Parts: sequence; C-alpha cells; structure tokens
Amino acid sequence: MKVNQYEKKKAKFRISFVFLFIFASFAVCFTLYMKEDFEVTEDMFEDSSEAVVYVEPVGQNNYNVNPVPLSERQSEDYYNNSVFIGSKLLSGLSDYGYVIPENMLLSDSIKLNNFNNLILSENGSESSIAQAVERKNAAQIYIMVGLYDLNNLNSDTFFNELEAFIDSINSKNQGIEIYLMSLLPLSAESDGVIASNTDIDTYNSLLQKFADKMKVNYLDINTKFKGNDGKLPASAAEANGMRLKEETYSELSEYILTHVRN
Repeated sequence: MKVNQYEKKKAKFRISFVFLFIFASFAVCFTLYMKEDFEVTEDMFEDSSEAVVYVEPVGQNNYNVNPVPLSERQSEDYYNNSVFIGSKLLSGLSDYGYVIPENMLLSDSIKLNNFNNLILSENGSESSIAQAVERKNAAQIYIMVGLYDLNNLNSDTFFNELEAFIDSINSKNQGIEIYLMSLLPLSAESDGVIASNTDIDTYNSLLQKFADKMKVNYLDINTKFKGNDGKLPASAAEANGMRLKEETYSELSEYILTHVRN
C-alpha cells in the first residue's frame, strides 16, 4: 500500500497536535496547583506576627553603635551621678574640680584579672567595687582599666572578670549606663616603659568589640588625644608622661560631657 504525501503530512499534524495538547494540559494543571498551594492570605501574616517576640535587653536599652558619637553637651551636674572606676590617671578630673572625690574609685591595683575580688577601703569601710557602685546609686559609671594587663592580650579569659562585673551591675541597677573608656596613648617618654602604644591600640580594638558584645558604651578618648605620630603629645602630659596637664583634663572633661549616649 502506498502512502501519498498528503497523508504523511496529515499524520505528522495529528501527532504534533497530541503533544501540544498534553503540554498545554500539564501547564494549566501546574498553574492551578501552584495557585492553590501558595496563595498568600492575611491569616498567614497574622500567624507569623504572633510568633515573633522581642525581648528588651536588661539595662542599656538605648544602646547603639560604638564608639559613642558626638552628642548634645551635658551640664557639669551630670558628674553628680557619675562614678569613675580604674586608673589613677583619671584622678585629675577630681583634682581640678570636675568630679567630686567621693565619686572616684581609683587605684592602679584595679586590674582586669581582679575586678571582682579587689577590696577597696573608703572612709574606713571596705567593700568590693560592685558594692561601692551600688552604694553610690550612680546613673552612669566610667571604667578605665587595662594598662597593667597588656601582657595577657591573647588570653581567652582576658575580659571574664569585667564581663561578670557588668552582668552583676546590670542585674541590680537596670537602666544604668556603663562606659568603657579606651586607654589613652602614651607619650614618647613613657612609650615602652610599662606598655607600648602598639599594645594599647590592640587592646582598645578588643575593648570596643567587647563593649559591642556586652551592649555597653565604648568611649574612644584615645583617638581624641593621639598625635600624628600615634603618641600622646608632650604638651598634653606632665614631665613623667604618666599624668595629664590641667588643660588636658579640661579637654577630657569636655569630651566626656559631649559624648553621652542619648
């Protein structure tokens, strides 16, 4: 039997039509399936929103990015509720009348590795740093410590004592503002005597990361007072290089009052 050319074309057309019909049917069914399974409804949004719970951190509720940026200047009364803890280098703030002596808990014996164990003697009474802070009912505390700890920079437990102190303070004084102050740069005369400015820069970087982790404030006074050579200018320090001049304490006070977390 001989098939002519017309019949061949007719058979091919039928086969093509069958494949086209199958494909079209599949596409329609798939579209309907997708529409049914993935239709977005208001109920979906309601269920999801009810599952989200935001928990405010304890204390430091207005924490933002560090370092603390420039802010509106506070009046000198701000210091009435401010307690300073740590290095005796800060004592000039009291010596020159910015902070009352009762609000200064300073000793070069205060180190990162004894922050919770050291006993302070104040007006004949002895207490831990945490107890002294609680007794003073401070609204904000400033901590500068670490200059004598820089030989342990690579230790995993470097900030453990400070972390425990911050947790303790926040649990008992919700809303208190905690400021971790960077170490100041050393002058050329003192660079390398107790520590080096290179180690101080490394420490300050670690301190800022720690402040971010703890959601407390980091005050970058190092950058403020660092000269072009990376050291504290000779004009800012006393002859021994370990204490600031009166005008430098005035600048430090002004920096603190204009870098307050709002």
